[in-house]
Amino acid sequence: MYTSSAFILATLLALAPTLAAQDRRPGQKPKNEPRGSAAEAIVAGELGAKLDSLVRGFEPEAGGFCGVVAVARKGEVLLQQGYGLAEAEPELALPPNALYDWASVSKQFTAALLLRVIELSQLDEAKRKKLCSKAVATALKGWKKLSLEDPLSRFFPTAPKDKAAVTLRQLLNHSSGIESGFKGEWKFDARQRDSLIELVLGLPMTSKPGTAHDYSNSGYAFVAALLEKLCGVSFEELMREQLFTPTGMKDAYQIGEATLPLARVPKIERGQGFRDRPSEFRFAYGNELTWGYRGCGGVVASTADMLAWDRALRSGKILSKASLEELYRPSLENYALGWTVREGRGGKRVEHSGGVLGVATIYLRHLDEDWVIAIAMSYATKAGPYVLAEQLVRALQDAP
Repeated sequence: MYTSSAFILATLLALAPTLAAQDRRPGQKPKNEPRGSAAEAIVAGELGAKLDSLVRGFEPEAGGFCGVVAVARKGEVLLQQGYGLAEAEPELALPPNALYDWASVSKQFTAALLLRVIELSQLDEAKRKKLCSKAVATALKGWKKLSLEDPLSRFFPTAPKDKAAVTLRQLLNHSSGIESGFKGEWKFDARQRDSLIELVLGLPMTSKPGTAHDYSNSGYAFVAALLEKLCGVSFEELMREQLFTPTGMKDAYQIGEATLPLARVPKIERGQGFRDRPSEFRFAYGNELTWGYRGCGGVVASTADMLAWDRALRSGKILSKASLEELYRPSLENYALGWTVREGRGGKRVEHSGGVLGVATIYLRHLDEDWVIAIAMSYATKAGPYVLAEQLVRALQDAP
């Protein structure tokens, strides 16, 4: 759930994995190669081979990279590959189409979904009915011309005075001033949406809205809860209807969806699985999604889905130019709406990392040079995914 590489590193190091499955040479194939995995892998040309070599040479002292990587430039997939083990006993190679919980990378989907709903609210009824289900179209009739600048008082007239002026934008760029979390001492029913809403509205303020950056998972969970109330369907239904399906994210799910193929989710610790959780767990917080994680994490997808998401955003297929500008508009600490924004070589780059017990992820996109990198790993990395991502970035930038 955290974007801090320090948090990711501390979490993953705490796993203390056994080395039984780590003494294989980087790149060496396990005994049981899943049928079809070789056909799905892509290593395109000299540049693809160089990128593949960088991944295979990453952290040899830890046993080599274990996870999935995809890299594309100007719409061409250069690398899409799985490395290491999905299952340790019996040995099962990690395929390119493995599904990962992208943890806090999920926040960009929550932000994009809110912008999408704002756009829908500004359409006339006939146009809106063409773009959403009857349930959503009907619900949005009561919420015309939504805006990122809408205060919480618009949606919760009895909101406490100290939170009445907090805007949707401030919730998404982590400047709401509401105490961030989740914290162990917070008491609420994580299975009940309205219990989360009551909790967040009752939290203390730690700063004046818009004046300080305080990374907040609870803020994103609150936005997800609000989206449910506005649209009259579950957050999962809304995400699938408005983002996953129209963008061509064919294997994207949220934790807990009945159709999610759990067998495609690699076990952590190089296939060993969780040590301190029930054996059926494929995800750090369990196989169900609660209001302690929904909206701030929990999007499960393949790297192919993450590449499709990149193309959909670039094409304007899902959000208008004006909404995309808002999505990438940086605020305090260069944080926009679900993205950290960096200006550097060649123009603007947007990115987000994530981590939960056993998994670390990072997703980088260069808006001007048109490249994208998606990395998910499931072992006790010392360097973290950002180090590997930067190696791949340099290879892309140095290539003709």
